[in-house]
Amino acid sequence: MSKALEGIRVLEFTHVVAGPFAGMLLGDMGAEVIKVEKPVTGEFYRIYGPRINGIPMAYPTYNRNKKDLTLNVQDPKAKEVLYDLIKNVDVVIENYKPGLLKKMGMGYEALKQYNPKLIMASISGYGQTGPDANKKAYDMTITAISGIMSITGEPGQPTRPGSSIIDYLSGMYADLAILAALHHRDQTGEGQYIDVSMLQAAISILDAKIQVSRLMGQKVRGRGNRMPSSCPVNTFPTKNGFVQISCTTNQNFFDLAKAMNREDLLDIPEYQKDTGRKAREEEVEAIVREWTESITTEEAVEALEKHAVPSAPICMIEDLDKNEQLRARNAIRSFDYPGIGEYPYAAFVPQFSTLEVSEERAPLLGEHTDEILSRLAGYTPEQIQKLKDDQVI
Repeated sequence: MSKALEGIRVLEFTHVVAGPFAGMLLGDMGAEVIKVEKPVTGEFYRIYGPRINGIPMAYPTYNRNKKDLTLNVQDPKAKEVLYDLIKNVDVVIENYKPGLLKKMGMGYEALKQYNPKLIMASISGYGQTGPDANKKAYDMTITAISGIMSITGEPGQPTRPGSSIIDYLSGMYADLAILAALHHRDQTGEGQYIDVSMLQAAISILDAKIQVSRLMGQKVRGRGNRMPSSCPVNTFPTKNGFVQISCTTNQNFFDLAKAMNREDLLDIPEYQKDTGRKAREEEVEAIVREWTESITTEEAVEALEKHAVPSAPICMIEDLDKNEQLRARNAIRSFDYPGIGEYPYAAFVPQFSTLEVSEERAPLLGEHTDEILSRLAGYTPEQIQKLKDDQVI
């Protein structure tokens, strides 16, 4: 079977999560992705984070389906190497500090002189323009300034989401734009520069909360696991864990009452509508909690599913391997990584009907340097050795 992005070549100047994730997804779809890293040390996640046998856990997660080239971009000679490579590249992805590559003569305007059809995507905290463009940014600082922390967690306790969702979202937006730019280039022959702001990515997933704030004058704050106008919606303890119950319609509550064998609740006028239940939220939740605490999570889920009540058990990460749905879809796969052995990873999410997805392990530092410089830049073994001697690669 063929791959969706077969024939597309990507050069990736990235570190940490957002940039590597963007490149990884393109590699999953068959693009040849060449990651450029610092000689000797490599990028951030080759050094930091939890380790097994001295090998950081995070790096292989975001860098599968890539080749690896080491290049000391601080060395003036590296610029010439890049110019030689860029002639045979379709896309460049970078998430360095805004303006850094441009300052070194490696920005979009310089690179497109060697490849006018080049598409380049820059991912940064605040975007390449504006008064905050040069501020340092991490996923957690963006979730803070975007308002996401203020609507996450219990009231009065702004909370960071448990995963770096804005890093991932920014990488996806970069890929979406890259695919659009590739299509545009097919139609017109024109290259493209793409500026992705993590802050703008963050505010794009605030539901209707901007509108509720601006148009209705409401102060939107964290509500824990509750919803602003539905009841009961919360996480409830069981004998051996927790279960999430989401009654977002009146019918959901009627079905919940049947699941709990508490059809007497349906005779209480205040419980007939969401507004009435919301006004007595503590009271309603206490009734549900009394039921869930008397049974196991499995028993609760069985009763709730039997009556079509939207619900799910709260699973721990270690429980995912037991999830029959994930197993049926082969959603957690593995590759063999040197020094670790079997390394599990979440598979590329969309499943194509006829297209194949790549499943290669993440590269070792500089694993493909010689091969890439020889094949794409036409360098001889002697030229490559000279670059090594000069510590350019």
